[in-house]
Amino acid sequence: MKCINLLSVTCALLFFIPIMAQEKVPTQPQEALHDSIMLQEVVVTATRPLARISGDGIVTTVQGTALSELGTAKDVLGFIPGVISSNGGIEVFGKGTPLIYINGRRMRNSIELDQLKSEKIKEIKLINNPGARYGSEVNAVIRIMTVKELGSGFALDTKTTLGYHDYLYGKEQVNMNYRKEGFDLFGMFEYDHTRVKGSSTNVQNTWTRQHDITQLTLDTKGRSQLFEGQIGFNYTTKRGHSFGGYYQTIGKPGKTHSNSLSSLWSDDVELSSSVLNQHQKTNYYEHLADGYYSGTWGKWTADMTFDFLWRNNKNKQSVEETGGTSTLVPFDLRDKSNGRMLAGEFHLTRPMWKGNLNIGTEYTNSRRKDLFNGAESIIDDNDNLIKEYNAAFYAELMQRFGPVTVQLGLRYEHINSDYYEYGKKMDEQSRKYDELLPSVMLLIPVKQAMFQLGYSRKYSRPLYSQLSSTVTYVNQYIYETGNPLLKTSYNDNVSLNFRYKWFMLMAAYKHVKDQIITSCVAYDKDPSVTLFKKNNSANSLDNLQVMASIMPGFIGKVWYPVLSWGLVSQFYQIDYLGQSKSMNHPMAIVQYNNIFRLPKDYMLTANLRWRSKGDGENISMGQSWQIDLGASKTFNKHWDVKLSLNDLFNTARKTRFTIYSGLRDVHIEKNVNTRAIELSVSYKFNMDKSRYKGKGAGKAEKERL
Repeated sequence: MKCINLLSVTCALLFFIPIMAQEKVPTQPQEALHDSIMLQEVVVTATRPLARISGDGIVTTVQGTALSELGTAKDVLGFIPGVISSNGGIEVFGKGTPLIYINGRRMRNSIELDQLKSEKIKEIKLINNPGARYGSEVNAVIRIMTVKELGSGFALDTKTTLGYHDYLYGKEQVNMNYRKEGFDLFGMFEYDHTRVKGSSTNVQNTWTRQHDITQLTLDTKGRSQLFEGQIGFNYTTKRGHSFGGYYQTIGKPGKTHSNSLSSLWSDDVELSSSVLNQHQKTNYYEHLADGYYSGTWGKWTADMTFDFLWRNNKNKQSVEETGGTSTLVPFDLRDKSNGRMLAGEFHLTRPMWKGNLNIGTEYTNSRRKDLFNGAESIIDDNDNLIKEYNAAFYAELMQRFGPVTVQLGLRYEHINSDYYEYGKKMDEQSRKYDELLPSVMLLIPVKQAMFQLGYSRKYSRPLYSQLSSTVTYVNQYIYETGNPLLKTSYNDNVSLNFRYKWFMLMAAYKHVKDQIITSCVAYDKDPSVTLFKKNNSANSLDNLQVMASIMPGFIGKVWYPVLSWGLVSQFYQIDYLGQSKSMNHPMAIVQYNNIFRLPKDYMLTANLRWRSKGDGENISMGQSWQIDLGASKTFNKHWDVKLSLNDLFNTARKTRFTIYSGLRDVHIEKNVNTRAIELSVSYKFNMDKSRYKGKGAGKAEKERL
């Protein structure tokens, strides 16, 4: 109750102080963004909003503002209108995880956001309705442009982080560069070590002739490590042509131990109970080779890139279950998957008439093999293979007619996917796709306001893991599996962005057919076990999203607030207990971030995130909120020190959700400590931005693998 009262007071203060400050300060100057003319006793100030609508997205200025002093790119993204930052994850409101570019190069690992300093960022563009240039599976794009700086000689940038989160954890990052004229040699190494623990409670209800209840409590402890290394080069000719490449390797070994207590009830009578001990060992390895070329030939600007990716994942589970006074025979489960992908992209741009023309092509060739050795009496063995290649072509034309900008795009994708079980091709699961995907964008200024309207057609193919028929053992009463018969889901997107001065409104509507959802069915070998299985929804899903943001800049040269609030509402019906159930409860989101600039280059941050309970697909989710605090200081332009406190009151530790499907519902409550204190110390010497201009290829296939 004290935490709730404190939250209420904190929210009230954070909400009303900007209003009072605005009443006291007649003008709101922003550093590096205003011009003042002194006329005797009169000051005339012109202010440019930090966020504006430009082209196909919303651009936020970072250079010369308080955002450039936050520390890293990940810290900055939390202050961008429409972007939600929560416990290290980055999402776009209503769109999910975005595709992120840094200087035109696709980001392959979220670690890069921690490695990119905020002071090196010029601006960030959010595209919440991507056009024909981007793949059919891309729902949102973030493009980060850095400040153009040059350097020569040897450069070093290191960052050491220590924190406490149930256990002591730490990570070390080292970036090195050597530059001479047009040549740039770079390398990177990172090591992370983390230990975690948590608990969860599962309650499953099955409504048949009788009411069956399974209850399970689970305690888990785990340890994981990350080894990542990268080496590469860039070369820029005197005529402006650039080319380069790099090799990257990643290793993620981990161990997990869990204990669980479960019981089975039927019509309020306990039928059985058991105790289970489980040890799990995982080893994940990844190798990536990337190359690129960028240059101008006459009126044409060309960008070309390729990727070769190889991944290997091994997982071993040792399970010992005790029921009553008898002990069952221990069993082992082994799962091995490996995948490889070759991808390439080629893009051309040139001026045309009153705008420009973009054309390009993409190609990927990939395969993934899953080999599972199960316990014969519990889970069957499995051996499946998926081979796939796809090619895409697109054209995008942008034209300006006075103040109005129009962009038309068309994308064609051809996909051939073959599915094999034990070396035999399965014709029913093998598919071919030929799709035409149009997109339209209209930009209309009206006095000081700007409107952006957009439409795009998208489709989402299942992930490789969702197509796998391998049954994964989660606990005594929950197994998971994919579905080789999954169909592609199609969606039509309409968006509206509106800006007036420092106020931003984003709205979107989406209609989805054959949405991929998680269903709950009885496992064939044991009806008391619930099998989480991927299926296409029988009913279409409609989704409406609205978010408003206020970003006034500095108030009184000390305080910099960014307030965003939004609402997500879906219109969706499911089959539950033989009847139609509405999953239409809307979900509200509030994100309120604050920067306080103090004397002697000290900076404080205070961020609030709140999400109400609501429905998403066939899942009902509980409420969550947290407050994060931070303090930082720069010494001698070489040393950066930052102290962070994540989830001050540990209120986000509990995650609650309920899955409704058919004759079953499953309520899951996870309890993981999210409160952590962290100290980061960075040292940089002659460190400028990397000149690497590769854009990466095959992002969609990397995610699906």
